[in-house]
Amino acid sequence: MDKQSLTKDMKAFVGGGAFITPTQTAKYMRLSPGRMPELLQDLEYYKTGKAKQYFIPDVAGRIVESSQM
Repeated sequence: MDKQSLTKDMKAFVGGGAFITPTQTAKYMRLSPGRMPELLQDLEYYKTGKAKQYFIPDVAGRIVESSQM
């Protein structure tokens, strides 16, 4: 799994956008939403109302990093 293909797949999952919420990330990864704060910790986000929107390439990079540990 590489960052580029993961980014492309995640963008398709959210309908072509550049940002993803923690809830969408959990659904994409088939994980509990409770595990997302740990994964998304220290990433920059854009807040829209109550939702935090994370830049998909940043999230993809973090997923790749965590899978290589």
